Amino acid sequence: MKEINGSEKQKKLVQVVLDEKEVALIIKDIEELEFNDTKYKSAEKFEYDRRIILETAWNVSVVLQNKTSKISEIVDINLQRNGITDVKGKKIFSALRAKYKESNIIDYNELAEII
Repeated sequence: MKEINGSEKQKKLVQVVLDEKEVALIIKDIEELEFNDTKYKSAEKFEYDRRIILETAWNVSVVLQNKTSKISEIVDINLQRNGITDVKGKKIFSALRAKYKESNIIDYNELAEII
């Protein structure tokens, strides 16, 4: 989620979409997420999924073709496009939504709706 594959012009277009979706904040929160915050049954699977989600570079066409989708959907499509079929973002994004909804910070409540 930190790297974008493509030309400089494509990277700028993708970065605009990612900025609108607050991806920098979401990355930070995924990095800080703990196993106990999720519904994973295995800490190893949680760590694996989180690492794969964070390390998989953005595919320019995936982001631009799905820019109106929720970021969790874009992440799953991006993983598939990169040939990763054993990881889904569902549990991690569910944990983030719960964290944001529990927060009294209005911006976090809004963020819970867009992911």
